[in-house]
Amino acid sequence: MQVRTFKFRSNKERTYIGLTDVMDFFEPSILGGKSKLQRAKQLATIQYGDCAAIVDDIDSSKCIFRSRSKFTVTKFLDDNDVQTGDLLRIEKVAPFTYMITAVKKRVR
Repeated sequence: MQVRTFKFRSNKERTYIGLTDVMDFFEPSILGGKSKLQRAKQLATIQYGDCAAIVDDIDSSKCIFRSRSKFTVTKFLDDNDVQTGDLLRIEKVAPFTYMITAVKKRVR
């Protein structure tokens, strides 16, 4: 099992998670081009915490999972009160299968 942590980055709408710091973590075959017409050869399953899993590839020009869903990504971020700069944990649970969770914040 492989695990990495990285700082959360997104857009104002919080519809994606920036993957720039962990791009080397993924199998090259799930990296697609900059449009849906350039999908990767292989899709991956991504589980966002307790939210529904999605099947997706990575837009390698933007370093994000291609699907930007308020029902999955934004819900995960809101449910876990994830803010810019907070740590996320990505775990490779099987080939082409990933789990993203929020790292618990320390109480000060």
